[in-house]
Amino acid sequence: MEHIRDEVLVQVEDLFQNRRFKELKSLLAAMEPADVAEIVSDKPQAERAFLFRLLPKDLAIEVFEFLEGQEREELLQSFTDVETASIIEEMSDDDRTALFEELPAKTVKKLLAHLSPEERRLANTLMNYPADSAGRVMTPEFIDLKESMTAEEALTRIRRTAAKKETIYTTFVVSPDRRLKGTLHLEDLILAAPETPVQELMDEQPIFVETSTDQEEAAQTMSKYDLQSLPVVDLEGRLVGILTFDDVLDIVEEEATEDFERMAGIQPLQDDYLDTSITFAVGKRLPWLLVCIVTQFISSFILKRYTFALESVVALAYFIPMLIDTGGNTGTQASTLVIRGLTVGTVQTKNLLRVLGREAAAGLMIGVVLAAFGALRAWFMGTGVGVVFVVGVSVTAVVVTGSVIGALLPFIAEKMKIDPAVMSGPFITTVVDVLGLLLYFEVARRVLALS
Repeated sequence: MEHIRDEVLVQVEDLFQNRRFKELKSLLAAMEPADVAEIVSDKPQAERAFLFRLLPKDLAIEVFEFLEGQEREELLQSFTDVETASIIEEMSDDDRTALFEELPAKTVKKLLAHLSPEERRLANTLMNYPADSAGRVMTPEFIDLKESMTAEEALTRIRRTAAKKETIYTTFVVSPDRRLKGTLHLEDLILAAPETPVQELMDEQPIFVETSTDQEEAAQTMSKYDLQSLPVVDLEGRLVGILTFDDVLDIVEEEATEDFERMAGIQPLQDDYLDTSITFAVGKRLPWLLVCIVTQFISSFILKRYTFALESVVALAYFIPMLIDTGGNTGTQASTLVIRGLTVGTVQTKNLLRVLGREAAAGLMIGVVLAAFGALRAWFMGTGVGVVFVVGVSVTAVVVTGSVIGALLPFIAEKMKIDPAVMSGPFITTVVDVLGLLLYFEVARRVLALS
């Protein structure tokens, strides 16, 4: 597949350089929007604008939706008012809302002026929902049916309105006051006798979310019930929009990216890595590192307090890196498993004691194995039986502690309404480092009778 893409890129470049624009237009028109967007995004700004203008209108709109924030912004700046109005008006409502979120308020105000009154009302409605809510990412383009319709009447309505809707495979039955009454699959309509009432075919207990529902929770709901689309209702139960597969894929990608960044101790970036200024990126990375280095001061105090132990048995210093690394890695593993469970819903707050018990048991088994390796290392280094015993006991204790702390902190974050992903990576490593040093030196002090 990659070699085919390379051949197309060479062909596009050759046609452009030789000013064979008619052939280039035909080539681009025959391609998939996602592939055209990839080609266009790789070009310099002026060339990008030119290639975009070669595209047929329908294809241009789809390609525009596939482009990233800065690329779309640059294209908008090169458009005339007529071109801008045409593109913005025809974009799907959820993609247009995502675009407006990326742009400065002044630019959004200007773009809203290009929309028709109806589209402007829809855009304003979507933008007024809370950030990261189902209402912000939903699309109001769905097929609604009445309970009083027959299967034949429902199919007629689908044929009449399908071209402007997001999906036709699931339709939604609403009451006269727009309250969601049920869902109905296209397959059931097609297979039913023409005179069958819609009310007999629909699912009268539809799964739905509210406009204020967090987008991640909405995505989990779609995944849990294996839905093609998910209805979104307002506080009064009126159907106002739906979420579809493409919305959920965008949500999953966005949430996964944020979790990865938070687990690395980075505040989530709004733009792509290369589109983010260095100073802005530093500002996102620095806060947690400052927290960690301040916390590490405690480690320095611990080392200072137990200087007498290091002076008495220098060999104790050999194993400090091994202990703190092992504890930090164990804590990170445990937190990753718990965070994933909390994220996908397989672990809940009520499972806290069970999770801590499992991690303590797992930590003990892992700790015993690692302690054997650590003790053997100490033995072969000729440190003496006492240090060998101290290393073995300390490794076991640090691994168990790391597992329990790594499992506990995400639950604390969940209770405090903080993203559990924050309680991982550098933060857990730092906490376990401090506790690991305390355990190590206390075991050494007691076993070796140091004072």
